[in-house]
Amino acid sequence: MSLLILEDLKKHFGAQEVLRGASLMVDPGQKVGIVGRNGGGKSTLFRMITGEEHPDWGKVTLRKGARLSAVDQRPVFGPGVTVRAHVEGGLDAARAASDALARVGEAMGTADGEELEQLMREQDRLMGELETLGGWDLEHKVEKVLSGIGLAERLWEREADTLSGGEKNRVALARALVGGGDLVLLDEPTNHLDLEGIEWLEKYLHELQSAVLVVSHDRRLLNNSVERILELEFGRLNSYPGNYAKYIQLKEERYQDDLRAYEQQQEFLRKEESFIKKHMGSQRTAEAKGRQKKLSHVERLERPHHDVRRPRIKAPEAARGGEKVMGLEGLSGGYDGKPLFADADLRIGRGQRIGIVGPNGAGKSTLLKIMADRLEPLAGSVLRGHGESVAYYDQNTSHLRDDGTPLSEVFRRYPQMTDLEIRSHLAQFLFRGGEVEKSVGSLSGGERARLSLALLVLTKPTWLAMDEPTNHLDLAGRTALEEMLGEFQGALVCISHDREFLDGLTTHTWEVADGTVTEYEGNYSSWRAQKDGAAAAAAQQRQQAEAERKRAEAARQEAERKRSQAPPKGKGRKKNPWKLEKLEARIMELEGKLEELNAALADEAVYKDAERLMDTQFQIAETERELEEANGEWESFA
Repeated sequence: MSLLILEDLKKHFGAQEVLRGASLMVDPGQKVGIVGRNGGGKSTLFRMITGEEHPDWGKVTLRKGARLSAVDQRPVFGPGVTVRAHVEGGLDAARAASDALARVGEAMGTADGEELEQLMREQDRLMGELETLGGWDLEHKVEKVLSGIGLAERLWEREADTLSGGEKNRVALARALVGGGDLVLLDEPTNHLDLEGIEWLEKYLHELQSAVLVVSHDRRLLNNSVERILELEFGRLNSYPGNYAKYIQLKEERYQDDLRAYEQQQEFLRKEESFIKKHMGSQRTAEAKGRQKKLSHVERLERPHHDVRRPRIKAPEAARGGEKVMGLEGLSGGYDGKPLFADADLRIGRGQRIGIVGPNGAGKSTLLKIMADRLEPLAGSVLRGHGESVAYYDQNTSHLRDDGTPLSEVFRRYPQMTDLEIRSHLAQFLFRGGEVEKSVGSLSGGERARLSLALLVLTKPTWLAMDEPTNHLDLAGRTALEEMLGEFQGALVCISHDREFLDGLTTHTWEVADGTVTEYEGNYSSWRAQKDGAAAAAAQQRQQAEAERKRAEAARQEAERKRSQAPPKGKGRKKNPWKLEKLEARIMELEGKLEELNAALADEAVYKDAERLMDTQFQIAETERELEEANGEWESFA
């Protein structure tokens, strides 16, 4: 039985028809991604499923008894409620099922016959419910989810209402994930997560027993976490099996098939209508009337939609600068005298493509602002190359005046442009007609992002500094932006959590984490592979170090056993007791040195430095050889 059924939903907001016959069926456990343009009705669809809004026409049916879990886009927290307490509230259903299961188990101890069979059926039902809710390990689930989405442990006992906006949204997401339920609704869940949080969410959704409906513009997440794509286009839902990559392929194939069928029907209709017109009133009138009757019963196909509306972003003309765009020497950045990172030594060359990654709050935006001359460093120098000039994209679009309009914002910066030139330019970013006169304060996040890009491409920089440029852009907008940046001839430095975006554009990666900035060759996937490889190597080195420690400990214990069995000093040691004591001291010294060397193998500074790693391993081998010789000499002497 289907978990959720939407039947022919229709919804108007004034004269705008948002949904015009949307239908959908979701089965238990299905993972479904929903894509579509900003403002196309995806959030409206979610509000109808949760019951916050009602369709003008059609029906929403959720299976009786099914539990729904959704993320509140504007979370509200009670006074004094901590982060942990709010998230634990999502476990109410799981705790109730767990308590009920305990009561059933207790009752089964004294029941028999029909009563026992009924209790056993109830036990099976409750166990299935707990499985769906993920409630077998309630004690650790909250901490697992909070850690996974990247909410620092120091915040868990804070009042939730004192957090920043992004942190509040992560708390709301954590509660929904902890709650589980039969159906989980997620509307842009990656918006406030860093890269590690997004990767963790992918794995969590893959393992989740619940059905999931997720609205997202993150292509990598839609490729890795869902088995079906729903496209909301022109008010209708079109279903495609498979992940996002498969959807792109099938969408094009479907369009071509539908277009072929439409054109064939149009050709058939033209021929039939021509025949009818030619022969009506002639000797073949009866045949013409017969064809006319048949034609009136033909179901006319609509011309298939192929929505090509997207910003047409022309790359800004890159100014010719020097070979070196910028150098950073001993750079430290932060606020109120407290550094987020320190001693950064980096260089940007002409045409270089750099992606900046790292946890939220590590200092990525701070670094980019210092480089773009929007913020003073705490220490160190920024050495700018000959002719260096930057165009800076601010993810908060704080440079836009809320009391302005798209038209006035362009004119304010470029007064030499005519009204027609400005309108033509804005039309490329989907601001047409009266939209160019809309108040900036009333624009959506996606519209503000498009306006910022429209201003940015009118500059002539040597390099672009872009802080989360894909935030608020739908998939069509992201594709247009990627094409523009791919054509830009200058250098590019961008912060992004969109892994597809980083993979397609960058050739170097700067990781800002733990107070340092580290450079890696390659794009995001290359950086991730290096990090995973380093983590695996570190784990292997720790295992080796532990094995060596155990071996050394076993050797020490064996030597100690043999020493305890040696003749008393008055007999066997009578000739040279000082030599035996000297050997024992040497053995203890070598054992201590070996323990220190093995511990060093797990040090990141060692295993990341090939030369130091090789030297440490050589010292371990030498120390083991000396220890073996010393133990052998001691045994022989004793």
